[in-house]
Amino acid sequence: MVVPDRVPIGQMSVVRIVIKTLPELPHNAQHRCVFGNATPIHANVMKEGLLCTTSPVNERPTIGDGLDHVLVPLSVRNSETNKDFVSRSLAFYDCT
Repeated sequence: MVVPDRVPIGQMSVVRIVIKTLPELPHNAQHRCVFGNATPIHANVMKEGLLCTTSPVNERPTIGDGLDHVLVPLSVRNSETNKDFVSRSLAFYDCT
């Protein structure tokens, strides 16, 4: 589960990814959040999952004409193996 599961397209935010059991990582490896095709971002480990700052505004996809949001996959990646082990959708929206 991702909280919140929608974020304004032009605003930075922090999302919480609820994961009951995080895989163990080798020494010096990190969990990273990947928002669509944006640059992977370091994830902060918390008791019930991860916290991630959203991708930079300039790395987000555009919202199509006549639409009010765009969905992007939000994946959690192991920095050592570069493999994703969780993926959910996140909506970037614009209500104007």
